[in-house]
Amino acid sequence: MTVLDANAKTHLRELPLVLAVDDSPVQLRLIQDALTRNGYAVKTAPSSEEALAMLTVVVPAVIISDVMMSGMSGYELCQQLKRDENLCRIPIILLTGETSPKDFKAGSDAGAVMYVTKPFKPESLLNAVRMLCPAQHWQGD
Repeated sequence: MTVLDANAKTHLRELPLVLAVDDSPVQLRLIQDALTRNGYAVKTAPSSEEALAMLTVVVPAVIISDVMMSGMSGYELCQQLKRDENLCRIPIILLTGETSPKDFKAGSDAGAVMYVTKPFKPESLLNAVRMLCPAQHWQGD
């Protein structure tokens, strides 16, 4: 391994990790593309259940979750995470097409700190993530 390779691996470890949870592969790809191009590492899970399994191994800086998924909803995922003393401090962004005040309140009551509506603009989602976890620069600034 060259010095350059070693430095690249170090920098990759320093990237803030975001966990994206959505049952739509298209949505997961859009989220991943928007964030990786802007200095974030992204892991994806196609369900809340798979996200919970991943969270036994990795602890992300931020979680982005769809609300309406088959199986456990994003609201239920939030509630479960907020009851776990090891995961309760991870900020959660809910991403959904539901836009009524009742839906925003349900997300807040479940423990989400932000709510981004679909269809989302990549810049809007990126700004939400940046507010919760600024990306580190490759140079370690």
